[in-house]
Amino acid sequence: MANTARYSIVLPLFAAAAAVVAIPAPAQAQPYGPDTCISGFVWREARPGDTVCVTPDIRTTVAQQNGNAGANKDPNAGSGPESCSQGYVWREAFNGDTICVTPAFRQQMFDANGAAASRKVANQPAPAAPPAQNPLCGIELPIINTVPC
Repeated sequence: MANTARYSIVLPLFAAAAAVVAIPAPAQAQPYGPDTCISGFVWREARPGDTVCVTPDIRTTVAQQNGNAGANKDPNAGSGPESCSQGYVWREAFNGDTICVTPAFRQQMFDANGAAASRKVANQPAPAAPPAQNPLCGIELPIINTVPC
């Protein structure tokens, strides 16, 4: 009878500890998958599918440039109808991008392309795991007076 009493206290205790340990942590959601930008950055959208991450003001500027694609063009210059006016160059955010911008803005596009991977959530270091905790922490047990936590 003494053995039965001892097991009736210990077995539920082990079952409770196993239930606490078996609960997995929820996964972090990434609504846009590997193309999700880190905080403070948004997709550039220089063309459909352009998910290079830039600051919101750069995306606004790119949208304005796209909306006025003929600005700063000189069809009589050496590269035909897509030629830029004096002092302007092709943006080249992607191959075939012939929006005419200042050389400084084109450099910003080159820099954004070079930094693209570092601005994606998927390429950031994983968050540090929380320290392991005793699953019995804070539980008052009749057979164990103190559980180190």
